[in-house]
Amino acid sequence: MKSVNEQAVQPQVKQHFSWFQFFGSFFTLSILAALPGILYGNNWHLVLTPLLGWYLLYWALVAAGFSAFTAWQNYRAFDKPLKALSDAAEQVANGNFDVYLQPVHATQNYDYLDAMFANFNIMVAELGSTETLRSDFVANVSYEFKRPLANIQGYAQALQQSGLDRKTQQLYLTTISDSVAHLATLVTNILKLNKLQTQVTAPDYQKFDLSAQLTRCLLDDANAIDAKQLHLTIDLPDSLPIISNPQLLEIVWHNLIGNAIKFAPPRGHLSILAKADDTTLRVHIHDDGQGIDENTQAHIFDKFYQGDTSHASAGNGLGLAIVAQVIRLLNAKISVQSNPHQGTTFTVSLLQVKINNSATFHE
Repeated sequence: MKSVNEQAVQPQVKQHFSWFQFFGSFFTLSILAALPGILYGNNWHLVLTPLLGWYLLYWALVAAGFSAFTAWQNYRAFDKPLKALSDAAEQVANGNFDVYLQPVHATQNYDYLDAMFANFNIMVAELGSTETLRSDFVANVSYEFKRPLANIQGYAQALQQSGLDRKTQQLYLTTISDSVAHLATLVTNILKLNKLQTQVTAPDYQKFDLSAQLTRCLLDDANAIDAKQLHLTIDLPDSLPIISNPQLLEIVWHNLIGNAIKFAPPRGHLSILAKADDTTLRVHIHDDGQGIDENTQAHIFDKFYQGDTSHASAGNGLGLAIVAQVIRLLNAKISVQSNPHQGTTFTVSLLQVKINNSATFHE
């Protein structure tokens, strides 16, 4: 299957009129018309008059041959490839996204039909990718909903049993409450991700202080940081003005900081560093947790993907997918550097622009 990132193919436009074909047809028809004169000389009309029927049959055969040749050319050039396109479209309509149409000519000689075939192949690859994502999305959503719902059902039934002590009842109620909170977060993230994926208008930009925003995001997670007794390292300029969408960018910081808190070990380290040069501002968010292997890094921004395949850790695999969508909307860049047992660093890169003769930053 072709990559979904392929660009649409443009045909090599050819001249519809060919002097070679013109003179070839003219010469052939001239020879056929002059053939009686060539065979019988100046008296060809006297010779052929008694054979008029045969003469007409001769031209009928010439016309039939010419028509057959033209029909064969049309079939080879149009009917056959269009039938192949029609059959392929029918297969796609029936759910087969492995269809591939072989172009008629070499790449350097593509005409409009070849370009149509190539673009059809790209379209089918994109449809196949979309269908795969849809199927995976439905399967993952079903799993993520099933787990907390099973907890709620199980512990609700357990609470109906008689003889439970107060401590056990409180434990069951806490588990049910946590499952409800997990469901609420899952629904919120799904709606948020869907909104980001379907957003086609450019986000609104305004000037604000990135250092102040990062500080506020850390304060929002102060309880979680204190609960794990993390050592916090902050290296931010006193003021860092940028032009961006503060609401969208705040989503990035909350998810990345929350992710770092989640995977940092108790009494571990969490650091946030911002550096700027003449063209780029980079924000580094680091934790000293268990790290991420290369295979996980390749899928870390996919929806519902979690390095912990047992789903034992809290979360639903949507946080980094949301981050990736925001980064795409803001035309920024994000990268991850990590090795197992050596911690993880996420880096968000923002491009610098000039506003009112002063340097600031913009995704």
